[in-house]
Amino acid sequence: MLKVFAFDHGGTGRASGARPPAARRQDDALMLRALCADLRLLPGVELLTLDGAVAGETRQPFHIRFGACVHAADAVWPLAPVGGGTLEWLSREVLRHGRILLGSAPDAVQVAASKTKTCAALARAALPTVATFGAGDVLPAGPGAWVVKPDDGAGSHGTRLFQDSAAAQAWAAAQHGSGLVLQPFVAGRVGSLSLLCRDGRARLLACNEQRMAVEDNRFRCLGATVNGLADLAQRLEPLGQAVAAALPGLWGYAAVDFILAAEGPVLLGVHPRLTISYAGLRTSTGVNPAEAVLALLQGALPGAPAPRTPARVDVAAFGPR
Repeated sequence: MLKVFAFDHGGTGRASGARPPAARRQDDALMLRALCADLRLLPGVELLTLDGAVAGETRQPFHIRFGACVHAADAVWPLAPVGGGTLEWLSREVLRHGRILLGSAPDAVQVAASKTKTCAALARAALPTVATFGAGDVLPAGPGAWVVKPDDGAGSHGTRLFQDSAAAQAWAAAQHGSGLVLQPFVAGRVGSLSLLCRDGRARLLACNEQRMAVEDNRFRCLGATVNGLADLAQRLEPLGQAVAAALPGLWGYAAVDFILAAEGPVLLGVHPRLTISYAGLRTSTGVNPAEAVLALLQGALPGAPAPRTPARVDVAAFGPR
C-alpha cells in the first residue's frame, strides 16, 4: 500500500509565507479536490490529507502538521504557489525527509518560478519564446502594446497591459524594486499543454484553451477548456516535448502556457505543478492522470493509452493565475 500525502499549502490557514487571495485559494481547493478524487480511485493507494492524516491536530502550526503527515506518508504531492519560493521549499523538505516527491525537482521549480530564468532556458533551447526585458532595459523601438508582470511566479497574476512601451516602462519604473519584467504583447489564442514529464521527456495529456479577460488593464484567467485545442495536439506535442528536454527536472504533471500567434505558437511560461486544467482531465480523456503520474515511479515514461476522441470540458477559475 502506497501512502500518498496530498495537500494544498494555500488552504492550510497558517502556512508560511504570504497567503494567496481568497479567489486563488478557491482555485487551489478545486485542484486538490480533483487530485484527491483521482487518488481515491486507485487500488493500492492510501490517501493522507492535512485534515485526516493526523486526527485532532488541525489547530497546530502548519510546520508541525506538515512534518507529521510527511513522516506518515511514503510519497508527497504538494500543491503550492510557485512564487515566493514556496513550492521549491516544500519540495526540498519532502526530499530532506527521505520521502518520494510527486512533483518536479526543486531546481526545476526554481527556474519555472522566474519568468526571466524560464524564458532564458527556453531560448537557449531555440524554442519560440516571448521576448523578456528587465525594468531598466532599453526596449525595442516600434508601436504596439506591452505587458508588465512580476518576474516571480507563474501565470498571469499581477500582469498589466499598456498601450505602448513608454507607458509600460514608466509604470514599471514607478514600482521601485518590485522585480518586474516587460514583454511585448503577443496577440492570439491563449492555450496550455498538460504534460506528463520524466527525465527530459514528455507525453501530452491535453491541449487546452485558456479563457482570458482584461479588466482595468489587468489580465484575468476566467478558466480553461480542457482539450479545447485538441485539433492542434499533434502539432503542439513536439513543443511540449522540447520544453521537457530544456527543463529535464520537470517530473509528473506540468503545464506549458503558450499563445497561438500569427507566426505560430509562442511560449509564455511553465507550471511545475497542477493547474486548473487538471480538474477536467479525467472527464475529458477517460484517463486517471494521478494514476499516470504514479506509474512514473515504475520506470520510464509510459506510452500513450489507446486513442480516443477527448471531450471538451470547461473548468472555471475563481481568481487570476
